[in-house]
Amino acid sequence: MKNLIVKASVSAILLATSFQAAAEVSANFGAASTYLWRGTSLSLNGPQVSGGVDYANDSGIYAGLWQSSEGAAGSTETDFYAGFSGESGSVGYDIGLIAYKYLQNDSADFNEAYVNLSYGDFGLGYALDSENSNSYISASAAVDKWSFTVGSAMFDDSANDYTHVDVSYDLGSGVALTFSKNDIDGDDNGRFVVSWSMDVDMK
Repeated sequence: MKNLIVKASVSAILLATSFQAAAEVSANFGAASTYLWRGTSLSLNGPQVSGGVDYANDSGIYAGLWQSSEGAAGSTETDFYAGFSGESGSVGYDIGLIAYKYLQNDSADFNEAYVNLSYGDFGLGYALDSENSNSYISASAAVDKWSFTVGSAMFDDSANDYTHVDVSYDLGSGVALTFSKNDIDGDDNGRFVVSWSMDVDMK
């Protein structure tokens, strides 16, 4: 049922945006030495390539699709998302829904609602998978070419809860170097990740 709700929401937003004149479509491409997601490697420390398409208009409504060669449980990953972003005074906000799909292991599928807030170079984020009683909260900051993230994942089984810290440096030309460390037993030595990304406007 929850999947149907997410699909209906995405369809409704896409229908609404089709009537907006000032719209932008963009594509994104990326590659990384490992798929780093919330302080863990979903690609089991192997490499990853990815790509996606985004649609946005001046009203703040957006929708998109993102595909990864690697994902949870050894499967490829496809994400569908839609939301609304804007500013209220000097505070930015982004509210939306995202569906994570794993073609080779659909039992790993899940959906999240998220809220992200920003003020200057600082950000706060919260995501909730209410069906499985899992949530994630993060705080971030950017200083020149450096960015810092502290995140905490909380699960229905609190024994699986963990916290991570990521420190990234922008090397230019879409390349970044990240050091990530979590407090998960057996995965807490930290890892370096090299990533590359590129955005292309498709007007």
